[in-house]
Amino acid sequence: MANGQQPAFPGEQQAADAAIRLMHTLGLKPEPLNYAVWYTYSAGERLDLKAELDVYLKARKPISPAINEQIFAKYIADALAAVADSASRQKLDDANDRLAKTLNAVMGLVAAAGKSGDAFGQALTKFKSEITVVADPRIEAAITAMASEAEKMAALNTKLSSELAGASQDIASLKNDLDTIRQEAYTDGLTGVANRKAFNKRIDELTSAMRAKSGHLCLLLTDIDHFKKFNDTYGHLVGDRVIKTVAKTLARSVRDQDFVARYGGEEFAVLFPATRLTNAVAAADKIRAAVCAREMQNRDNWQNLGRITVSVGVAEFAIGEKIDDLIARADTALYLAKQTGRNRVCSQADLPKR
Repeated sequence: MANGQQPAFPGEQQAADAAIRLMHTLGLKPEPLNYAVWYTYSAGERLDLKAELDVYLKARKPISPAINEQIFAKYIADALAAVADSASRQKLDDANDRLAKTLNAVMGLVAAAGKSGDAFGQALTKFKSEITVVADPRIEAAITAMASEAEKMAALNTKLSSELAGASQDIASLKNDLDTIRQEAYTDGLTGVANRKAFNKRIDELTSAMRAKSGHLCLLLTDIDHFKKFNDTYGHLVGDRVIKTVAKTLARSVRDQDFVARYGGEEFAVLFPATRLTNAVAAADKIRAAVCAREMQNRDNWQNLGRITVSVGVAEFAIGEKIDDLIARADTALYLAKQTGRNRVCSQADLPKR
């Protein structure tokens, strides 16, 4: 663009309206997949997608549902499945919500029009029976034609209402699929708790909120003691069971507002919003004791595996510091807990003063 200006793309509502108009013009059904393609085109979010579709439009080539599916698979599906860009996914969610609302509004209008059409047809029929005394064939023919058109309009309204209802159900189904994809993307497959990606997102949200207004936030990092030796001795399947057991114990031992995540391997993280260091240390020790209280058995042969223990490090976020500094401090406290005997909790208050 001249003078370094960026191209101006329409707002979300304008893009939604434009997408619906284009779909109507091209004879495409108001389905979620079609809408996703043409909303992306209208919003100018993918210039490569827009360029490819422009080739069809300029050549006046028909764009079939099959072509639409190819475009969706090529430019949208991979990014959607990978959840690589949460902002774009949120826009798609919002776009589908808007389409659902639009369809519901249209369905309401169609239903109202259908009722009006039925009433109009009934009125014409009654009027026709009442004016038979006129015996004017021209008037009778006109009324008959109008009644026929009213019947056609009512039938068309019924068909359109049915199609829109189906499209609305498809959108609801797609919304559920999107929610499932998002949930899976932020969930650890082995344990069912949040994964590292979800942890990074949550800690960023909490620290950003604290920068806007003061508060307290503590981070717990915990690691299963001697896990490598245990894993090598009893095998990975048993090791996985231990990890799942620790994850369940963590999830059961915290408050609803706390956030448990598998940080990596046999290491877990817990975020304690609105919590001071002393309270977080107490909660950490409660978690440590709950894990230690469980005696593990190998379910394959009922061999007693003894008690699992964890070491814990706790740190409190200081407003203005980087997230990496908070994590490093909690990790150093965890390392100190391991150095001083394991199965214990250490906090930043236990670290040597600099």
